[in-house]
Amino acid sequence: MKPLWKRPGLYISIVTGILTALFIYELYKLSLLPAAILAGIIITVLLMWILSAICLIKEDLHLAWRIVGGLLAVCLALASAGGMYYANTGNKALEELSDQEGKSIVAVYVLNNHVIEDVKDLEGRKIGVQKTMSAQGTDVCIEELKKSGVNITTEEFDSSYRMTQALKGQAIDGMILDQGYLDTLLEMPGMENLDEEIVPVVQYYYDAPKTNTAETVDTAMEPFTVYISGIDTRENKLLRNSRSDVNLLATVNPQSHEILLISIPRDYYVETVCEPDMGCMNGAMDKLTHTGLHGPETTEMTLEKLFDTSINYNVRVNFSSLVDVVDELGGVDLYNPEAFTGGGYNYPQGNITLDGQKALAFVRERYAFTDGDRARGRNQMRVLTAIINKMMSPKILTNFTGIMNSLSSSFETNMSEKDIKALVQAQLADPAKWTIYSYSVTGSGGTDYAAELGDNAYVMYPDQTTVDNAKADIKAVLSGEPAPFVNPQ
Repeated sequence: MKPLWKRPGLYISIVTGILTALFIYELYKLSLLPAAILAGIIITVLLMWILSAICLIKEDLHLAWRIVGGLLAVCLALASAGGMYYANTGNKALEELSDQEGKSIVAVYVLNNHVIEDVKDLEGRKIGVQKTMSAQGTDVCIEELKKSGVNITTEEFDSSYRMTQALKGQAIDGMILDQGYLDTLLEMPGMENLDEEIVPVVQYYYDAPKTNTAETVDTAMEPFTVYISGIDTRENKLLRNSRSDVNLLATVNPQSHEILLISIPRDYYVETVCEPDMGCMNGAMDKLTHTGLHGPETTEMTLEKLFDTSINYNVRVNFSSLVDVVDELGGVDLYNPEAFTGGGYNYPQGNITLDGQKALAFVRERYAFTDGDRARGRNQMRVLTAIINKMMSPKILTNFTGIMNSLSSSFETNMSEKDIKALVQAQLADPAKWTIYSYSVTGSGGTDYAAELGDNAYVMYPDQTTVDNAKADIKAVLSGEPAPFVNPQ
């Protein structure tokens, strides 16, 4: 027998065995494959490794067998290394999806007139603070200023709109505000150019409070409902305290393979529901979009009361970064019922294919339609449906790493890794076609007091008939029956 150092086949077998073991570990850790498929892959790679090891280690075998063993070892090593990369990418993406950091940005805003240009220039200045805003961001900002040796005096306001008016009129020198409130102010009279008139002289990230509202179920077997909060920020950030520009409920029945998507206008005038530690005004009437300023859980609880149903999970989607998801999927196909122009693109009536940029412009456009925000909500459901259909096709396997990476930067959820994996496993084990229903609740426009804004604003009063129809749809899908009220396709 040759000395060990003269037996390269042994070392090749050991290295290949280590790579194979690591691949099996990462694949098992990923836990996306059904047990039968996972067992088949493990048995196959182990048999390949055993055969290659025998061919490489046994010295009395013919040269042809040793060549076969070498080729098997090379193929197995490459396949294991590639498999480890794919599985590890999937694991990291799932961890990020389920890991809600809860970051928000609070800043001191001043007039863009070059009088105050540095944090030190705030010394002794009068700074406005908002009573209705969660105190945590304000406290963090003031504490950080003190650490920098800057002392300010504060003046309280019960309205962010009036506080901003005071800043523009130079009654105060600056104001402390969460970044999420800026888009709300931009829609108010006289504030259309606010993002050019004021600038943040200093800003801080902080951990915003959050409440775990997840009601775990066996997602492979039991029906459940998910609140989807769409945030359309240009900075591609999923900040904790952000308006809910897009509001969808998705009721999923894994047994009947049905999904119901319900679109709720962002201006819906609703009663805010939240826990005391969420920082919002429980029981106050406000626009639905404003409830997102205290995290998706506040909007989730508000919708639970509106529709008299239990919501198991929430998902936050950054629609701006949805571009990457659609492009990684190779585009999405959908039916567009009405020709329109938006975002520099023309969308003809009929079946169309959208890349990432066209999909983003498609879900953003509302001014091209007579029913504005409601039409936009229906288009958002069409794109979401197209994404779901594409992800449930073999296409997801052709670019798994790119899709998972784009998902991790665009989505976050309080659904656990275990629940996500159980749902994917069930789909792979039974890839039956899903029936996807959609329905939009509607209402009538008016002007009313928006508690979070501390002033009057445009609102939409709910049409109770459509709300009742949505309730009936939810109950039907939860029971495995067809939704009785759906949007025309």
